[in-house]
Amino acid sequence: METTSTAKTGMGTTGRSPLSGMAVRSALLGLLLLLLPAATGCLVQNDSQGKKKRPNVLVVMTDDQWLESMRVMSRTRKLLGDEGVTFDRYHPSTPLCCPSRSTYLSGQFAHNNGVRHNSAPQGGYDKLDEKKTLPVWMQKAGYETSHIGKYPNGYGRKDPEHVPPGWDEWRGSVDPTTYQMWGYKLNENGKVHTYGKPDEEDPKLYQTDVYRDKGADFIKRQAEGDKPFFLSLAFLAPHGENIKAQGENSGDRQDARRAKRPAVGPAPRPAPRHKGEFANEKLPENPAYSESDMRDKPAFLKNRPELDSETTERITESYRGRLESLLAVDEAVEKLMNTLKSTGQLDNTYVLFTADNGFFFGEHRVPTGKFLPHGASGQVPMLLRGPGIAAGQHSKELTSNADLAATITDIGGADPDLALDGRSLLPYGRDPRKRSDRPVLQEIAEGARRTPTAGPGHGKPPAAGPPNDDVSAGRAAGAGDLDQDGEASPPAASQGKQNRKGPRKARSVAYEAIRADRYLYIRYVTGARELYDLATDPHELTSRHNDPDYAKARTFLDRRLDKLQGCVGEECREEIPKVPEPE
Repeated sequence: METTSTAKTGMGTTGRSPLSGMAVRSALLGLLLLLLPAATGCLVQNDSQGKKKRPNVLVVMTDDQWLESMRVMSRTRKLLGDEGVTFDRYHPSTPLCCPSRSTYLSGQFAHNNGVRHNSAPQGGYDKLDEKKTLPVWMQKAGYETSHIGKYPNGYGRKDPEHVPPGWDEWRGSVDPTTYQMWGYKLNENGKVHTYGKPDEEDPKLYQTDVYRDKGADFIKRQAEGDKPFFLSLAFLAPHGENIKAQGENSGDRQDARRAKRPAVGPAPRPAPRHKGEFANEKLPENPAYSESDMRDKPAFLKNRPELDSETTERITESYRGRLESLLAVDEAVEKLMNTLKSTGQLDNTYVLFTADNGFFFGEHRVPTGKFLPHGASGQVPMLLRGPGIAAGQHSKELTSNADLAATITDIGGADPDLALDGRSLLPYGRDPRKRSDRPVLQEIAEGARRTPTAGPGHGKPPAAGPPNDDVSAGRAAGAGDLDQDGEASPPAASQGKQNRKGPRKARSVAYEAIRADRYLYIRYVTGARELYDLATDPHELTSRHNDPDYAKARTFLDRRLDKLQGCVGEECREEIPKVPEPE
């Protein structure tokens, strides 16, 4: 019997293990528990009752924050960047508030979720299927969910007391007061409360600080519960305020139109403690500012006037004020992180910091706005910190806001009930050296549709989109309105040459674009094209769309864009072959 036992167990001549059967099982169980979080990428935390908690998720989103502005947010860079991964090539799929936020909530591109603009008929909050969104999925997965601040444009206009499904705690800003640093309204779990008056700058009611404190309070209360949390906190800064709230009247708008000077969106009011912090700040040196040679650009850009000293002064003033508004956001991030730490939740919380879109400050003669895929508005900050994420590293992987929902549901083990177009960022956060050949799609307005715009040799490009497809958004952009925020936009003004017989009817500048490898390729519904080799031309000064040396690259990108434009789910995540090199 002993020999048989020895033969079967391989434990030596004694036939005995140094550990009893019970001890072996205990050791194996302990090893399994140690390996499980590493396998899933999601660590767990012991609560006071000894139960296991899944990781928490905190998303902090700013509005209209351009990439360069991160230099003034030292706290955020230290607490998130130095302790996590910075994604250097992160792009909003649609560089406009409502479509970008709708992609965050749905995990789908605009051509799939149907939100292609800020307002009807192409977009707005009512176009989003709110029953198929991230909070619904996270709530079903057992998370305590909360949203504080801005939601997709138009929320609250029809029914200010409506609470979107999926949110256990709801504190959404009600439009149009969203765009007021004082005098804003919050729907707080079905009841609307007003905070201050637009013309009274009460430091205690500054919008950013109120959102900050409500976020910290939520985090504190969750530490006492046995459920993980998902907190979405959306600040308005550095987006401009509602013009009327700052005392500008119709007479001011008429004066701007008569002057025929480029419109410049004013900055939001900073927290009183930060006024004047950047009073002497200069615009960053950028060769794309008031670009001198625009012959390679589409007509709607080429016809814009060069920016004179008066316009530059107003752009600089807006730039300074927007930077100042970000200082309160930076302090808010610090308070949120300190609250996580003091409540023992920091090591079990994933924190994502990003923006819905960027902003122009004179690049390519665009004095203000977003809408376009160029780097000024088409590239934004993205920082990720959390369990298993590398510290102080940068990822060069091409990423998109379509990846947010996939990342968060991956963290929470949630089950989306639709096909997500993005993919989880966790593998790229754990190993920042990891790279793939997945391209990134950018699209807007009537360019964001399943039927792609025809490229050269693929048929005649349509003049204004398919039948019954509204083109007001694209035409407004073509006429110079790249802000597209209604009352919160600067006054309309001349952006370029005028026809002597009267203003021409603007042609739509809606587009679809692909980012792949080192390239940005844009095609507009009018037939115009741009192609930039960002490895040699990071400021997008020379479009190569007509350069014979880049003919193969253009043809390749054009065909790939045909397929990507109508993609759904897994199709949107497919890797592509390497783009042909210039000859």
